[in-house]
Amino acid sequence: MLSFPKQPFPDLPYKFLIVSLFLYIGSELLTTVLLTYLIGSQLSEQTVILCLRFSQLIGFIFLIHKYQVVSSLGLSKPNRNALNIFLIISSVCVFIVGIIYITSSHIFAYIALPIWLSGVLGLLLMVVLAPIVEEIVFRGLLYRMLRERWGVIISVAVSALFFSLVHHGLLISPQLLGGIIFALAYEWSRSLWVAIALHMGANAAVYIMSVLDLAA
Repeated sequence: MLSFPKQPFPDLPYKFLIVSLFLYIGSELLTTVLLTYLIGSQLSEQTVILCLRFSQLIGFIFLIHKYQVVSSLGLSKPNRNALNIFLIISSVCVFIVGIIYITSSHIFAYIALPIWLSGVLGLLLMVVLAPIVEEIVFRGLLYRMLRERWGVIISVAVSALFFSLVHHGLLISPQLLGGIIFALAYEWSRSLWVAIALHMGANAAVYIMSVLDLAA
């Protein structure tokens, strides 16, 4: 049975948290401005967002090594416990989604990818870059900051709500459930790789269902 570890997370340098959040928020705002006002017909939305995620990832890698927080963030090699937790959560999720799809496939009819997620570059963006960057931000930074002050339950809920809000502008969306699962996986395993892998798997499933039109 899964239970919350008694040992708290290692402390993260306050400067690392602030600079990392500034990097993420600043780059997102800059990209919004570029997409709205400055991008001409020669540069597609997909290209801009792909460059954004690559830039954010490079920035986070630099900051993580600069402040020596690889282990503190849970980015060291996953141990056996982390792998077991990944297998348990992923198996349960696949089973539940499979049952829902068999019995009520119409629930998945909302799944549709925007044009900028098409093709191989869209696959790279959705299944690789976005999960890594978003898990660093929403679990590695936001969840950890909230957890130090408010504990597990409130932090899981609030970080998941922000995760949903950023994706759809709504507090309640499919990403809310995903945010809860990823945060709990991080809490239980203490490995950010587990949350990243689950996120990648979820995005890959959505991508496959949309491309193969399995959600109709």
